[in-house]
Amino acid sequence: MCSDGLSNMVEDAEIEEIICSELELPEKAEKLITIANDNGGKDNIAVVLIDPQIGREVSL
Repeated sequence: MCSDGLSNMVEDAEIEEIICSELELPEKAEKLITIANDNGGKDNIAVVLIDPQIGREVSL
C-alpha cells in the first residue's frame, strides 16, 4: 500500500520489481521512498509493506 506521493513518482513496473525483489521489507520500503524522492518527491510519501508469511511454520 502506498500514497500517491509514491505512485505518482515511481512507475508501476519499477514498484513491482522492487516489491518482488529478494530485499528485506525495510530495504524495499527505503528503496521505494528514495526513488520517489530522487524523481522529485513532490508530495508526502507513505509506504506500507506486509509479509503475510503464508505457508510458513511458526514455532511458539
